[in-house]
Amino acid sequence: MGMKTKLLAFTFLCFGGWPAYPAPENPTSKRSVAWQNDELCQFVFFAVLEGLYRDGVQNEAVDAVIGETIKNKEDKMKRHFVFRCELCHATYEAFRVYRARPLFTNAKGASTFGKGISPEVLKKLSSTEARTRVYAMGKLIRPWIMHRIEETRKTAEEKTAMKKAFMKYVQEGSDLLSAHKKARDGFYLNWSFYGSCQACEAAKDLGKAGF
Repeated sequence: MGMKTKLLAFTFLCFGGWPAYPAPENPTSKRSVAWQNDELCQFVFFAVLEGLYRDGVQNEAVDAVIGETIKNKEDKMKRHFVFRCELCHATYEAFRVYRARPLFTNAKGASTFGKGISPEVLKKLSSTEARTRVYAMGKLIRPWIMHRIEETRKTAEEKTAMKKAFMKYVQEGSDLLSAHKKARDGFYLNWSFYGSCQACEAAKDLGKAGF
């Protein structure tokens, strides 16, 4: 694929085209497609990355979300996300990419936009209570996803298709979380407050918006 073709494909994905999404596989089976090759996951990744830049989220907040102080690599993601959920993975990677961002050239040390999140939200992201920190993270990313939906000017039909695709991930996320709890995973024993990841929960926001 030539450079021009790749650029056209990228532009189509980010700013207009909305492909039909295949149903996620059973969470107990091995996936044949990684999150980075899934169009809906890519959409969430770019929505979160854009939101982080637009709001100028502080590194301290990002470190809390990606579990920077946790030594075990696998457990880092479990701090705010459902492990092995594809949309969670896409969201987590967006935070990681943003955290590694370079400084802008000739910008007096600036590397992002916005004024950052409030001290209150920052405190909640670091809470020892799962409900508090996960909901705080969700209140950040879900509006970012909705913003990108509106920004890319989806038609009513595209929004309906998007909601259906999200809902399939909602079920997968719920099944994964149940499996983690049955396995007595210490990170999820007190996750009794919802059934899927916060990226999946964006489907409910779509419903509330009347799409």
